[in-house]
Amino acid sequence: MVVSRLVAAAAAVALMLSPATAPAQEAPAAASAAPVVKTRSGPVRGTIEDGVARFQGVPYAAPPVGDLRWRAPRPAAAWTQVRDAAAPAVGCARQEDCLYLNVTRPAGAKPGAKLPVMVWIHGGAFAIGDSTAGFGAVHDGGEFARKDVVLVTINYRLGRAGWFAHPALTKEGGPVGNYGLMDQVQALKWVKDNISAFGGDPRNVTVFGESAGGISILFLMLAPEAKGLFHKAVVQSGFARTEPKPLAEMEALGAAAAAKAGVTGDEAAAAAALRKLPLSAFPSGPLIGAPDGPFPILDGRLIQGGIAEGFAAGRQMKIPLIIGGNSNEASLVRPQPPQLDAIVEGRDAMLAVFDPQGTGDKNRIVNDLVTAQLVTEPDRNLARLHSKAAPTWLYYFSYVPPERRATSLGARHTAEIRYVFGGPAQNLTADEAPLAQAMNAYWAAFARAGDPDAAGGPAWPRFDAARGPSLEFGSDGIAVREHHLKARLDWVEQSLAK
Repeated sequence: MVVSRLVAAAAAVALMLSPATAPAQEAPAAASAAPVVKTRSGPVRGTIEDGVARFQGVPYAAPPVGDLRWRAPRPAAAWTQVRDAAAPAVGCARQEDCLYLNVTRPAGAKPGAKLPVMVWIHGGAFAIGDSTAGFGAVHDGGEFARKDVVLVTINYRLGRAGWFAHPALTKEGGPVGNYGLMDQVQALKWVKDNISAFGGDPRNVTVFGESAGGISILFLMLAPEAKGLFHKAVVQSGFARTEPKPLAEMEALGAAAAAKAGVTGDEAAAAAALRKLPLSAFPSGPLIGAPDGPFPILDGRLIQGGIAEGFAAGRQMKIPLIIGGNSNEASLVRPQPPQLDAIVEGRDAMLAVFDPQGTGDKNRIVNDLVTAQLVTEPDRNLARLHSKAAPTWLYYFSYVPPERRATSLGARHTAEIRYVFGGPAQNLTADEAPLAQAMNAYWAAFARAGDPDAAGGPAWPRFDAARGPSLEFGSDGIAVREHHLKARLDWVEQSLAK
């Protein structure tokens, strides 16, 4: 069915990359005004601007190169001289030596200040993206720092470096496949061990992320290795019915890719040969959306099943959760006219729900259908499941700038990121600024107190199945919706049972 193919491909559309900068290196003395923080690996010197201190390109693990490629991350080597942390490191889509993070805090924060901590996990279809930017939305933590929040943004392995399986690697006996997710766990361990030195509270850590980052967070909530490393979560456009790819299937695809790159021989020889090859030696085909593209793998250890299945069984961390998505998530797949016809024609029951006025506008019908299938219904399902165990809040982002409202099909995938981060880095218009101020305040309040309603804006009630409340961030303002889009989501839910 065309719709199911679109849904399967949609989680694989990416964020744009930011300009690359070199990894931070050890440096001699710098200006005395620059802040220095002693991490467990060694001291780092950041920068201060407009009351915000930034420490960029800080290593949280050893470079995953050579014999460390396709292995669980190892701790970073210690250093003694003050390391320059004035610039971000190169992202993992550009080079393998990429396991660095960035910390932003209020300039006056002191060690042990116990400020709330937020850790951002970027999106990008597990193939591209980095910790500093995506689709022009700079992941700048200044606005959070001005609300007395310590922000951490991380890089993690991507593409075949981060999500790859091969029988020779499995035979080695260590954790396999989900190397990017292992990196995220390692980064959270670094936060637990080091964030107090930056003024953060290691017992009050909120992870938040979008798209592939949101999917990662949901798998982390189910992963035994991540237990206790974070205490709240925000999932933006997180495809909450995602199923991992079977390990055996990914091993077969990995073996085929290795063979094309000339890797043969017994298992020990194959593993060594794989690690000697440049990643560019693998066929470069379309990784994003391809059957052998990077994606979470059912390894039986870090990932033990699908997201909805795990939450239904109650295996997830019982922590406060915000979850939501945008009104035009179908912008990921951009169906072409023949696909529109195949999806719409002869489906009277679906049309009665998604086009009750009988407009015949296939673009809008399919947009609303695929959006509901990809994100909106899975979000509602997960909110129902998780709200039985822990406080849960549901949102729906539909804001579109005034100049695009007449022709827009809704808020596209990734559109909410710049409003969540807010601040001068986003170059917000007068129409956008109030929305960004509100979203940033809700997210910061959640990080601080475990309740976004503490932000003081329009009330955001906790989700419960009876009322089904969500908070809509729309073009007409912010408002609570009860059982929002119920007919559409019920139709999607019922279609899954067929």
